[in-house]
Amino acid sequence: MNQKKKVTIQDVARLASVSAGTVDRIIHNRGKVSPGKKQKVEDAIKQLGFKANLLARTLALGTQHSIACLIPAVASTSRYWDIPKKGILQACKTYKDFGIEVELFHYDLFNVASFKEQCVKIVANNPAGVILAPLFVNESKSFLTELQKRNIPVVLIDADIPDTEHMAYVGPDVERSGYIAGKLMKSLLSDEGELLTLNVAKGELNAPALKRIDKGFAEFFSANKLNHKFKIQKLIIHMAKEEEVFRELTKFYIKNPTIKGVFVTNSMAHMVSNFHLQHDLDIKVIGFDLVEENIKHIKKGGIDYIISQSPMQQGFRAVQHLFEFFIYKKEPIKKQYVPLDIIVKENVDYYIDFH
Repeated sequence: MNQKKKVTIQDVARLASVSAGTVDRIIHNRGKVSPGKKQKVEDAIKQLGFKANLLARTLALGTQHSIACLIPAVASTSRYWDIPKKGILQACKTYKDFGIEVELFHYDLFNVASFKEQCVKIVANNPAGVILAPLFVNESKSFLTELQKRNIPVVLIDADIPDTEHMAYVGPDVERSGYIAGKLMKSLLSDEGELLTLNVAKGELNAPALKRIDKGFAEFFSANKLNHKFKIQKLIIHMAKEEEVFRELTKFYIKNPTIKGVFVTNSMAHMVSNFHLQHDLDIKVIGFDLVEENIKHIKKGGIDYIISQSPMQQGFRAVQHLFEFFIYKKEPIKKQYVPLDIIVKENVDYYIDFH
């Protein structure tokens, strides 16, 4: 059986009637080549189906591309940031032979000073690119401005910051995720009732993104002319310890005893579920993210739906975008929204096994 002959630079040069050096300069975008010769080479490449050996090219150039990744440290109350981190490390392993190096920088979710400190370190290192989870919005804007001055490309994950200079965003459409949560909540409740959107976090973490989630949730009910049947209350608990959250929920439910459904706008739905189970409350719960505690509580029946925002893919794709930009000179699309998966008790094990 005849094997297809591998096309070489020399084959392209012969067909285009140019030197192999000219073909090499065009492929690697080095030096000046006349438009006529460039067109001949491009036509020959198409005709022969030539593909440059990207790995050989990278090794020959000896180029290293350092990526600084700034994400929250893994909190004891939620292991969410372990998941995008796995995606980042997997991509690093995939592209390491192409000169891609990733250095992880972590900041304390509850300490804005730690975020600023890591930003200073990254700027001093002058990396080729940056991946950023911008949970402190104002400080992230300042950081992005500094990176822009240095022409360092940035990919945001988890939450976007509109009207800022960054190369790309990989993450959920947060407003649409809120809308989907509204639709899911309506499917759980047959009649009218009071609902609660709840965020459990110490500090002001990307308040604009939280507002867009709330907006999407409310929009479902208004768009479907249901806002007169479902009154929506909002609560932010600026604490992270379970006993503190329980205390605030107790105070809220005493004042609002007719709540029928709670939409938790981050990965802390398990705390709300635990409170309901301990107090024998029949209240529907929807939350985000397949963290370990949420998985336990969806299996117990305390959480009805989990909306997964593909955090592992967010991490992997962020590195991939920078890889393609460095090696292929390919600009990514500005916003790449990840799929939003709906997890229930009956399918959660499939997602665990798959990931």
